[in-house]
Amino acid sequence: MDPLLDEKLVLTCARVCSDYFKQTLFVSAEKEAYGPSRNEGLCYESVAQIEMQGSFKGQIFLAMDGYTKMKLLPRIAERYQIDPAMRGMSRSVLLEFTNQMAALIVEELQDGGYELEITPPNDLSNKLVPIDLNVYRQYIMIFFLRDRRLKRYLGRLYLILLMQKFEPRRSARPDHDNQGLADPDLDSK
Repeated sequence: MDPLLDEKLVLTCARVCSDYFKQTLFVSAEKEAYGPSRNEGLCYESVAQIEMQGSFKGQIFLAMDGYTKMKLLPRIAERYQIDPAMRGMSRSVLLEFTNQMAALIVEELQDGGYELEITPPNDLSNKLVPIDLNVYRQYIMIFFLRDRRLKRYLGRLYLILLMQKFEPRRSARPDHDNQGLADPDLDSK
């Protein structure tokens, strides 16, 4: 177990997200805030979820409010040469965008020696997603999106990382912890 795993993941996710927005959409994604969170759920107008499995288990959520979605969707659709006005295409466009960013994050982690696979993105837009804090550690990164060329504010992007907590190891022998202790049932007989 790597004691710095969470820190490596948060830093990798933040850097890849910022670079990806700059290279793909020519949008500046400045990290505004980040840190651990104790929120018991999340709900945004647009949410894409991707699960990671392998050396560790976790989930990545890319979330945005309606304003940010309205500003980013035409740019993302233009990048992938898709008409966002076509019925049902906006979700597909956002899911593919998230999938490509998550693939870059996983590729970076694989280069760092972690064996990981990701699942296809899941659309959880406008749904309340509960988070069990007994099972997951949660980190939220908030990015301020801006088009520097046009001097326009494009909204805020939320990147939420859930890391499954490690279970403590149990001893190989079940009676190992009780050596030398009397059994109360035997003493009473």
